[in-house]
Amino acid sequence: MTPDGLIAVTPRHSVRLAQEYHHLVFHPPGNDFVVRTLAHRSAGGMPLMAAELVLAGSETRAKYPLTETYPLHFRKTYFPASLHGDPQVEFERQSRASELLPVPPPLGWSPLTFRSCFLPGKPYDRISPFGVEPEEANIQVALGLELAAAAGLWHLLAQAFSHVNTLHESGFIHGDLELHNLIMCPSPLEIHLIDFENARDKHELSDSLWNTRCAKDLRLILREAVYVQCRLGAQTGSMAEAVQRNFDALFNSPNLFRRAIQRQAGL
Repeated sequence: MTPDGLIAVTPRHSVRLAQEYHHLVFHPPGNDFVVRTLAHRSAGGMPLMAAELVLAGSETRAKYPLTETYPLHFRKTYFPASLHGDPQVEFERQSRASELLPVPPPLGWSPLTFRSCFLPGKPYDRISPFGVEPEEANIQVALGLELAAAAGLWHLLAQAFSHVNTLHESGFIHGDLELHNLIMCPSPLEIHLIDFENARDKHELSDSLWNTRCAKDLRLILREAVYVQCRLGAQTGSMAEAVQRNFDALFNSPNLFRRAIQRQAGL
């Protein structure tokens, strides 16, 4: 940690830690200290899962050496009575993703916990203005965007599209690519994929299922790309080409969106 309180949370990102937490970095308690609860799931009053931002305790640092480098990190805890995925498998899948993309490596796992770097940013679904119903109402939302905002969204979507294509070309799918699993980090400005719990290798799937899963990985990104083009007009590049190939499958009324994009060119 730097003298002004900056602490590394990934190989590319740092955050400024509040003064009251500094002593926990240099003199950790035995157990992890929970800085913030990010999510909590329960059923019938019974806890199932907790996702927390923690400062690693001394026991954690001894068990998972990377938490010395990233003491402030993400910890997902499953409770014994819950049905859940295998943290070891999630660890292995994120490790694979980190070899292919600028995804931070996972930090550790136990039978009931999974640890990874904390990405300081916002889920894409919280910065996107789209997603209203009915779907064609997103055309008016797009027309209300400032040009610079629309251009910024296009840049982020193109980066996400490139990341997903890299996975697919390497025989790997994300498997749960909802927009909240795309994290926009402002400094440096870039988008990252998270949550590889449902990722799969190509050899695990039939050809038809592989193709279906690949299309599903990209569907929401391509829909967002269409909305943005309703403001910018038709774009070029690999993402724009993928939109054209899949246009009819993306919407119930694709021609409404085609005409909106054409109008931006005065056609």
